[in-house]
Amino acid sequence: MSDIFFSAFIFPGLLYALVWTVGLYWFFRKFMAALHKRVGPSFNGIAGSYQTLFDLSKLLTKESITPVGVNPYLFSMMPLLALIFAILPSAFIPWMDGFVVIDTKFGLLALVVLIGIEPFLLFLTGFGSNNKYSFLGGIRILTQSISMETTFLLAALSPAVLFSTMHLGTIVEQSSWLSLLILFPGFILYFISLLGLLEQPPFNIPDAEQEIVNGFYTEYSGTNYFLLQVAKFAEFMAIFAGASTLFLGAYKGLFFDSYFFFFTKMLLIAIVMMTIRAATPRITLKQMLIFSWKYMVPLALLNLAWVFFAKSIWFMGL
Repeated sequence: MSDIFFSAFIFPGLLYALVWTVGLYWFFRKFMAALHKRVGPSFNGIAGSYQTLFDLSKLLTKESITPVGVNPYLFSMMPLLALIFAILPSAFIPWMDGFVVIDTKFGLLALVVLIGIEPFLLFLTGFGSNNKYSFLGGIRILTQSISMETTFLLAALSPAVLFSTMHLGTIVEQSSWLSLLILFPGFILYFISLLGLLEQPPFNIPDAEQEIVNGFYTEYSGTNYFLLQVAKFAEFMAIFAGASTLFLGAYKGLFFDSYFFFFTKMLLIAIVMMTIRAATPRITLKQMLIFSWKYMVPLALLNLAWVFFAKSIWFMGL
């Protein structure tokens, strides 16, 4: 019972997700300020570290308004469900050697399925808001997720094909510099598709402020909005951890294995994502669909063919 409590509420559960959210949000603001040559939070705490805590506490103390005409069940339950399903994939991640909450031979499949559920929950937040901007944002995220998840799934299957297993712990154990080079094209495809799944630039189409106010977030405020933001950053954590596990060897380092290397790899992925966010404009929904189905999906299929070819040459024993 104590192990279940620790995993659910401490690590890699709710407390870890909250600490990750606060830390990444602060780092996000400071890093973006440096890229844009702006002044980030500086006065409250060391390097403005308290400002993020103040902002989050302000959200928690604000009134959560439920507009007239919304679906009360969907409107109230979706933020909490979105947070729960954003944290669930972490249970299948081998965070350290021998430490995984749910150890199953189908860990990769569970990871992909749980990550794929999140956009549908966000669609329901827009659908239940009874607002045209929220509904359009929900439709956009559903369209975008279906398009990007095809490439996401095919890219995530690359390690399973190479190592002949869906067990995440085995994938990490068998990873090497050679496998990293073989799987690098799949990692690039995985990374691009995760930008679409996370609604990050240039794919921040579902919450485009200039077009649809704030998309599926429009009617949310106070605690409900706070839960949706924590769910978004928890999804960052799950997808970054998934990328590190599938392609970068997770906790494996140069001379010894440690969670430090796992966290460093996740942070590097976040830095690349933030750099792209700072440097790219938002594309249109039509451009995203053409890019996804015309280019990304064929490249993902070619990548699988490359992995099969590489396995026949260097990994015949697996």
